[in-house]
Amino acid sequence: MLVLGSAGFVGSAMCARLSERGSRVVALGRSEATGHSHGITHVRGSIEDRELLREALGQCSIVVYAASLTTPGSSARDPALEVTGNLLALARLLECAPDFPGRRLVYLSSGGAVYGDSAQSAAEDSPLRPRSYYGAGKAAAEALLHACAASTDWTPVSLRPTNLYGPGQQVTKGFAIVPTLFDRALDGGTFQIWGDGSTVRDYCYIDDLIDAVVASQEVPPTDHLAVFNVASGQTASILQMVELCERASGRTIRTEFLPSRGVDVAHVAPSNAMIRSRLHWAPTTDLRAGLMRTWEWRLEQVSANR
Repeated sequence: MLVLGSAGFVGSAMCARLSERGSRVVALGRSEATGHSHGITHVRGSIEDRELLREALGQCSIVVYAASLTTPGSSARDPALEVTGNLLALARLLECAPDFPGRRLVYLSSGGAVYGDSAQSAAEDSPLRPRSYYGAGKAAAEALLHACAASTDWTPVSLRPTNLYGPGQQVTKGFAIVPTLFDRALDGGTFQIWGDGSTVRDYCYIDDLIDAVVASQEVPPTDHLAVFNVASGQTASILQMVELCERASGRTIRTEFLPSRGVDVAHVAPSNAMIRSRLHWAPTTDLRAGLMRTWEWRLEQVSANR
């Protein structure tokens, strides 16, 4: 299995878990190490490096596309990043399809950003109405994958995960609420809440996403893109998440309320009925248990860095 974007939170966790499951993994990322370890071949480089990409595709029949250079905040300031940083790289991969027939491509999209205001209980065939350039980039990527399915013999699958969290996740400015809250629990700083804290999100533990990637191998070849929401069904408002992280850490988290932002969707909780019925996938990690595991990992990191 080839994992693109393997040095990030999702990609690195994906490589480790897939290797533990017995898969031979090629990890390709801009910040990757080089060499071999624990059944993983590490390759440092860009998807846009055609020679590296083609060499990796020659070794792998399954591609997991976890690469992304943007967050909702970064592309809000520079919309062109979605094109030059994300869509161009995906297009470079797809242009290899004629020379590497029969590959399966699992693309990690977004379970919230693509639906916009209709993200509450959204099904996979709900209209895509993103409110951010980040969501628009994901929707455009899926359009490219539709064309790939129709014009090649590749089997592309788009997984739309909700808010991911778990051990290994680092803080990104304006992104990744769980590690941000745990950092404020550690340093006593103030967690900023945009609006009144009532916005609701579905939270999916990283291992459950990896289970969904494995389950997606059962999707039969078709001439259209297969799409699945990957949602846990466990939701919390921002204020509720603050309280849950306080309970997991045993510490008080200071908060500050700021004016609401136009890009924030009030309620993101897409339906997971299709992936449950078609791929027999179900989340196995309770939100409270997942937060405890994440907090314990964070404490281990603090201890190791002393």
